Amino acid sequence: MTLKTRTLIFAATLLIFGCTGNKTTSQESSKMMAEVYKFCPKADVVNVEHKVESVEIEFLCNDKPISFVFDKNENLLYKETAFKPSPDFLRKMEKKIQKNHSGWILDEISLIETKDTSFVKIELLKNGVEENLFFTLDGKFYKFKNFISNETWSLQSLQTSTYYKTLDYDFLNPKKTFETPEVLKEISGLSIAGDTAIFCIQDELGAVFQIDLRDESMTTVGRFTDIGDFEDVQIVGDDVVVLRSDGALFSFNYENFSGHADQVMLRVPCMNIEGLFYDKDSKKFLVSCKEPSIDTRASNKKAHRQKVLENADKERLVYAFDQKSIGNPTEYLSIKIEEVRTFIKNNYKIDSVQTIHFNPSALAIHPITKELYILSAADRMILVYNGQTLKNVMLLAPEDFYKPEGLDFLSNGDMVISSEGMKKGYLQGKITILEKKK
Repeated sequence: MTLKTRTLIFAATLLIFGCTGNKTTSQESSKMMAEVYKFCPKADVVNVEHKVESVEIEFLCNDKPISFVFDKNENLLYKETAFKPSPDFLRKMEKKIQKNHSGWILDEISLIETKDTSFVKIELLKNGVEENLFFTLDGKFYKFKNFISNETWSLQSLQTSTYYKTLDYDFLNPKKTFETPEVLKEISGLSIAGDTAIFCIQDELGAVFQIDLRDESMTTVGRFTDIGDFEDVQIVGDDVVVLRSDGALFSFNYENFSGHADQVMLRVPCMNIEGLFYDKDSKKFLVSCKEPSIDTRASNKKAHRQKVLENADKERLVYAFDQKSIGNPTEYLSIKIEEVRTFIKNNYKIDSVQTIHFNPSALAIHPITKELYILSAADRMILVYNGQTLKNVMLLAPEDFYKPEGLDFLSNGDMVISSEGMKKGYLQGKITILEKKK
């Protein structure tokens, strides 16, 4: 189907139904459409798609397909157009593809242009799986950072922060960083086993993957269920334990997987659970609630709703349980959001702290200090607790950590963070290893 045909179908759909789920109103899209028509006065809009962090407008300009991608504040992030490579570029590209992607089929080549730079995106296909590679205009592999706007802090502000230099980890100079394969673009949790293996879970796929830290190769450990919203994974002996956001726990032996996983429901009073960690010392699991806890004592729905609204901007809870108390987890830690804001204001000298939120996405106990580290993808930070006391807040640069959702430690104290990529964008999933300062 040609883009021209798609345009006719798109227009016909609007006439029949009057609107679409992805179509914005003229008021919502006026700023974005002004950018489109400024670039191409006779642009023929094919589709407008809303994503979590962006809006993509596809259009034809003189019959050539073009995409503009905007952030949530309608600022232009980048534009994507067809790219005609030179023979020299093709030679370099094919050499690099053959080395690690032998047997893959070249699908599309496009040019990505931002305010500051340009690079080439290569789309490859194999057995129904798509993978994107990125190159500089002269044919070298391209490594880029996340494009950001209107963030409370940035890479530049953290580089000049005196307090940031006192942290136990140098987030600006990681020990190692590598991208995950396409199937783990939405990596949502990780667990370290034996210092050489990272077990990973993908947000929407009921399968566990293993990455070898020595050569970054990946194998599939086991497909334990179908679709779902899978948030974290833990290795307990020879068992894999996977957390689904509704509190379902799946477990199976990864050394001898029969294809069947045991399943139990965790009774935690919150709607969205994203963090799971197994403490070998206490033999207990810790889970963190991304959203405010539900008040089970509320006498009616109105009282319950009011209680949730009151706590929405105040606290997040961490619960603990073992095999015997899985039906009745106990409160382990209360994260006071205002305390976090005050810490950031006082130590990082940031005044606009009222817009800061903390929604736990992962947690882990440091193997040496035994302090609890809690990661938040929202506003990108790590809290460090010594018992019930907030000891530190580590801010993460949005350019380096697009959506950090996985956290664990190597036995020597090195920190491992996984960050999701864009579901339909240029950023791949990423794993970062940070060396603990001496």
